[in-house]
Amino acid sequence: MKPSFELSPFALLRIVTGLIYIPHVLFKFQAFDMLLGYFAKVGLQPAIFFVLLAIVTETAVVIGLTFNIMTKWLGLASTGTMLVATYTTLFTKGEFLWTWNKGGIEYIFVLGFVSFIVAWEAWRQERAQYGRNFFLWPKAA
Repeated sequence: MKPSFELSPFALLRIVTGLIYIPHVLFKFQAFDMLLGYFAKVGLQPAIFFVLLAIVTETAVVIGLTFNIMTKWLGLASTGTMLVATYTTLFTKGEFLWTWNKGGIEYIFVLGFVSFIVAWEAWRQERAQYGRNFFLWPKAA
């Protein structure tokens, strides 16, 4: 009997979403000084705090979503991070641009939306398995 390894569509989506964050994290290390200026320009002060927060959050998302650790929380953290990224992109452009190749929000919007779906499904699976969502309310007696 051969061991089988099967990924559900949700697991595949979760893993791919986590792995997509790797370039985000690497870019932040490569362009750290530039990001300090960018974050300051869009009003995220102190900029060093928000750049480090983005690095920590996105690194946690890579690890968590890829390896199914704290998926419901890190999916929400990813969604929030992408909402901030959407705001800052629109703020710096001064106009609504959709497609990424013109500096728009298409890519970050999709990443945030998919992250929300990943978090939602993780919450749904927990509720189906345990009859409740941990850390929100106790199970009725």
